[in-house]
Amino acid sequence: MNKHIVNALSKYNLAYNKNTAYGKIEGYEVNVINIPSSVGPVFYFSTYLSQEKKELFVKRIKLASIKLVTAGVFDLGVMVVIGVLTAGTFEKKYPKVIEVIIDALNFVNAPKSDICPASGIALDDENSTTTFYNNIKITVSKEGLTKYNESITHANEEFKSEPNNYLKGFLGIFLGGIAGVLATILFSLMGIISAVSAFISVFFGIFLYKKFGGKPNWVMIVMSFITTLVFIMGYILYAYIVYSVTYLADLGIIKAGIDALKYCLANYEEVAKSFRYDMILNLVFCTLGIIASISYAITQSRRPKQLKK
Repeated sequence: MNKHIVNALSKYNLAYNKNTAYGKIEGYEVNVINIPSSVGPVFYFSTYLSQEKKELFVKRIKLASIKLVTAGVFDLGVMVVIGVLTAGTFEKKYPKVIEVIIDALNFVNAPKSDICPASGIALDDENSTTTFYNNIKITVSKEGLTKYNESITHANEEFKSEPNNYLKGFLGIFLGGIAGVLATILFSLMGIISAVSAFISVFFGIFLYKKFGGKPNWVMIVMSFITTLVFIMGYILYAYIVYSVTYLADLGIIKAGIDALKYCLANYEEVAKSFRYDMILNLVFCTLGIIASISYAITQSRRPKQLKK
């Protein structure tokens, strides 16, 4: 664990691992996850709250308007990302942020570690067990663990039985591809080649895919990958076809469509060199964007798992 995080949390008796910490902060069971490539550590507070109260907690954190600090929810509690520009600034930033977090938890009457985050019943030595939620260590009641696992089984069975409208879902992916092309055009006008276009295509496409009735699964991911690649690279090819037709027309040579591009590539090295450069560079950036975006798509398609016993 980063030394600045350890120093900031020194007054709490936390157990530290390479990139994790576990224990209690102000009476709340907490997991701290710090991935070196992230903007800052993520604090997971396991507590029994309704969805409405979780959302209210998120709003309270947002209202505090602390730079790089964001909140979210998970099945068994709430989470806060404490972003920092440099690791060394965490120690200065933490006291203010934890004050805001505890205030928000108190505002929504969030139960502390003596209450099961899965069932809301009191915990004691006989009626508690330590389990793991997506590698987050959490103490729950035995009844809560059973109840939670049953709800996950039921939710996953319902998901399997739900209809999947692939056609309407693909329409969403298709519109996402168009958005990616428009972004590519905009960036090209600015003289920029960027992986952002691919991310826009996948992100927007997945949003509309689910909105139109598609189920978030591997079909969605494959559709997103192929559509984004075809649309963005297809646009680059189309742009060079149009360019080749105009280029030859200025020389008094009349050719149309792909024949014009083939002729230019075969006879004009400056066009061929520019074409190869743009295609390769766009392919590299498009692939990088897709790889980053697919990780997002995978999280969107992941189904909740039962708590480990």
